[in-house]
Amino acid sequence: MSLIFPLTLPFLVENTYQPQYEMDVYRGDLEHPKAPGNKWHKLQHHLVEAQRQNANVIATFGGPFSNHLHAFGATLAQTSFKAVAIVRGELQPKLTPTLLDMVACGVELWPSLRSDYRLGEQSDVAQAINHQYKNVYWVPEGGGGKLGALGCRDWASKICAAYDQYDAWVVSAGTGTTAAGFLANGTTPDLHVFSALKGTSGQRDEIIEQTHEVARGDLKDNHSHRLFFHSDCHEGGYAKHSPALLAFLESFAATNPAMPLDPVYTSKSMFAVLSLMEQRAWPYRRTLFIHTGGLQGWRGYSDASNPFSLA
Repeated sequence: MSLIFPLTLPFLVENTYQPQYEMDVYRGDLEHPKAPGNKWHKLQHHLVEAQRQNANVIATFGGPFSNHLHAFGATLAQTSFKAVAIVRGELQPKLTPTLLDMVACGVELWPSLRSDYRLGEQSDVAQAINHQYKNVYWVPEGGGGKLGALGCRDWASKICAAYDQYDAWVVSAGTGTTAAGFLANGTTPDLHVFSALKGTSGQRDEIIEQTHEVARGDLKDNHSHRLFFHSDCHEGGYAKHSPALLAFLESFAATNPAMPLDPVYTSKSMFAVLSLMEQRAWPYRRTLFIHTGGLQGWRGYSDASNPFSLA
């Protein structure tokens, strides 16, 4: 089954001077039923490294609606590792749907004060887990780090091998790990990265630095000319929605009812790139939008706010 789906762009019409844009969506959200999108790819090299280190326990971090935690639980359930997750904020008597899924997958949850959570592996709760289980392998929050980027580099290579007819790719960014992995693949075309976080203007340099760490040795150090980083599409901040974005999502869902976007990442990047196309400011004819999953994140919002549940 092809994972390429054409997008309906109703506001764009042919004219004498500007050819009509074409944009397809690579449905990464359909790749794996339990761990869709980029999160599964980020975890693959971490699993190999944990096995190499003879770890018995794999632990990680995330919020109560984290896509990473959700994919982590589903992925680890298929392995012999014990899965442990530090959850940001005190665990409430009624767990979120995301955390309930993790418990069903056998993940052991540890609540963490936000002040302690920010310390990562140096936090008190992480030290307590290390003391209890001894040989623990830690996956960074979001599945990031060099190994997470390597998994995304492999993913990009597979996409390019199957679908090489595009002038540019579009991908959303949180930590920037996926973008770095994509850029490290030498056959990836121009890469437009749209950050869902506020205050990330310096992240472009971080992506370039991580790209150099994971690029194959035969790839020249000229990654930066293919990277276009957009830090102004957060629409108010992480997981926030501006009125303009909400209006766009309603319109998009009506036009593309079988193409759900997630509430945190792909919704913002899709809004941004289609706005550029509508302004005739997008310099490419054929574009591939990489859907990075995260649809389970809608469970952190009211049903009424999810236009795709009504489409």
